[in-house]
Amino acid sequence: ESSGFLEGFARTKSRGPDDSRVVETADGVLAFHRLAIMDPEPTGMQPFELGGSLLVCNGEIYGFEKLKAELSAKYSFKSGSDCEVLLPLWYERGPEMFKMLDAEFALVLYDARSRDFVAARDPIGIRPLYYGYDAEGAIVFASEAKNLVGLVHDVMPFPPGHYYADGKFTCYRDMTQVDAVCEDDLETVCAHIREKLIAGVEKRLDADGPLGF
Repeated sequence: ESSGFLEGFARTKSRGPDDSRVVETADGVLAFHRLAIMDPEPTGMQPFELGGSLLVCNGEIYGFEKLKAELSAKYSFKSGSDCEVLLPLWYERGPEMFKMLDAEFALVLYDARSRDFVAARDPIGIRPLYYGYDAEGAIVFASEAKNLVGLVHDVMPFPPGHYYADGKFTCYRDMTQVDAVCEDDLETVCAHIREKLIAGVEKRLDADGPLGF
């Protein structure tokens, strides 16, 4: 089983050519290929650890500096990575944290307190995440379907806007639900789209690697 896991993991080395790590817990395994964008130093390598809990995340957490400042009173951070805020946030908010994030992400965390694995994906499904069940019925998550081929019976896409905990999937944000219909005229709509586009680009310019345009 472990050789099959490592074989599947190796299939997406190209997604994270900078570093790789496999960490075993008493209840399962977390593995991570790194593409260094935020904090290219070794301190930014995953899984992140907090009190025995572990987290791997493919993501961009916008405005993470504000979250980090709020959490710094209680937690010490070892890196400049945006994703390091997620474990302290999980300790503070639990599953409620997913709906409060302004982020694109796919994550898997191991909570050492409950000895459970939790996974989640952003509301639009910008970051890829797949899952399946192996011959023993254990759930396996991966960034690409090809990681899971030969490991699980059926490969399925992880539903966007959901988290997996306590053996079930829960929807925390449904992008198809609309609270109100916009009645603005075309000129107003276009002006607002322009503002949102500029704001969307600006918040994505925060990176320690070279920027592309």
